[in-house]
Amino acid sequence: MADVTDAFDGPRDEATGAVRFTGDDRGQLMLVAALAIAVLLVGLALTLNTAIYTENLATRTTDTSLDGAVSHGRTVEAGAGLLLDEANREGGTYGELAGSFDETFGNWSDATATLAAVRGAATNASRVDHVEGTRISQTDATRNFTDGNETTDWTLASGVGVRGVRFNVSRDSLATSSGSAFELVVDDGTNAVETEVYRNSTRVFVTVEDAGGSRTTCGVAADAGDYVTIDVADGRLDGATCDPLDAVHTDLDGPVTLSYRNAVQAEGTYELYVNETNATVFDAAKYAPAGSGSSPVAEQALYAVNVSYVYETGEAYVYRELRVAPGEIA
Repeated sequence: MADVTDAFDGPRDEATGAVRFTGDDRGQLMLVAALAIAVLLVGLALTLNTAIYTENLATRTTDTSLDGAVSHGRTVEAGAGLLLDEANREGGTYGELAGSFDETFGNWSDATATLAAVRGAATNASRVDHVEGTRISQTDATRNFTDGNETTDWTLASGVGVRGVRFNVSRDSLATSSGSAFELVVDDGTNAVETEVYRNSTRVFVTVEDAGGSRTTCGVAADAGDYVTIDVADGRLDGATCDPLDAVHTDLDGPVTLSYRNAVQAEGTYELYVNETNATVFDAAKYAPAGSGSSPVAEQALYAVNVSYVYETGEAYVYRELRVAPGEIA
């Protein structure tokens, strides 16, 4: 190996012949060493940054082989929700309702599997379990929204979860001012959201007072004799978006008490679901039993179902369970 000390032109030690470094030489060596350390640190920083970037990129990368599974999951949730309420409207005991749902959902799953096979996927869906609840409804479109004793201000259920609140209201039956209008009150014990429905000569209005006391209104044109739909859960008035209804979702937490006020100021039909059994909710002073031909009715219903689905292709296998409770408010 070559003697690198020969490259230095400086005084030598008399005994050994080795180069003796002067102050300038030592300064040069320190500078070279500092530059080497700097290069090493820069290299280390680049390595770390590359690792962090790679990890970031990995977490944001979408596996396109799972797109079909995600889409199928949404389809399962939507399909199960529709079939759940169809089974509930047919009526029956909890066991009969679960059996009816299983049959129709099984047929739906088979049909969906046939379509999925065309795209090279194998699918299956079934009910895992369910939550027993109560469907409260009125089918007599000429009746007002009072209870069985024609009480104007009354409580439908207390300490419950609520979903699927929908009204089909006669325009002509509504009050012409908000102060005396029919009102839906949902109260979680800390906050309350109050929803009024009323009209003028050309429009039907929904005014919502949120938990903070702010009032906002949406409206839709309605002629005499019209019936107007109000989907509280979906935030729609006669199919159009009604933003004030969002407060029912955002301002409430946990079990609620559901009440009507000025119930004589609205006629039509409605339905909603609560997550307590019918034995708990049913009150003969308020409700008629199913099949009686009277209104309103409180009857057994499935409040929610848990369903599982499988989606499998050559590249992916997905198994997942979903809780389905369409139009849940609290």
